[in-house]
Amino acid sequence: MTASRPITIRGHTLLCLQGFRGKGYSPDFVENLIEINNTLVENGDVPVRIMAMPDDICLACPNLKMNGCNLKGPGFEASMRSQDRHVMSLLDIQEGETLSWNEILERIGDRMSGEMLPSICGDCPWLPLGYCQEGIRQLKSGKKAMALIDLNMASKDWNGGGAV
Repeated sequence: MTASRPITIRGHTLLCLQGFRGKGYSPDFVENLIEINNTLVENGDVPVRIMAMPDDICLACPNLKMNGCNLKGPGFEASMRSQDRHVMSLLDIQEGETLSWNEILERIGDRMSGEMLPSICGDCPWLPLGYCQEGIRQLKSGKKAMALIDLNMASKDWNGGGAV
């Protein structure tokens, strides 16, 4: 992953990244997400373009179809876009805006709490595990929630549940 162009990330995924533990939808998806995660962890000045549409992370997802996210069937992309826009609104980010990763983390720490996630994330299968809530709590306390993840040590749990 190079920083020659901004990394494109969906609005809701800004929150998912706070709890990412090396699990996801498929080996290719996890490998891609680990690469993006590690780029962000290693350089907080990396530019990130925030969108309400499939992003650089989604490109390796087996649920991405021509009509967008099909995690829960055709038409699910509309729900994801709504969730993206909701998160972007809470973080005062305009669609297409480019910010440094550090600025995004600052906004998440200032404006979000783990307790807000159930109303934002709905029936996300990863929500009950508490990873994202824990990550946001760490971020609010001044600790880095995200850490470098070694692909060789990442979970081989490809259960299709989500990207954590």
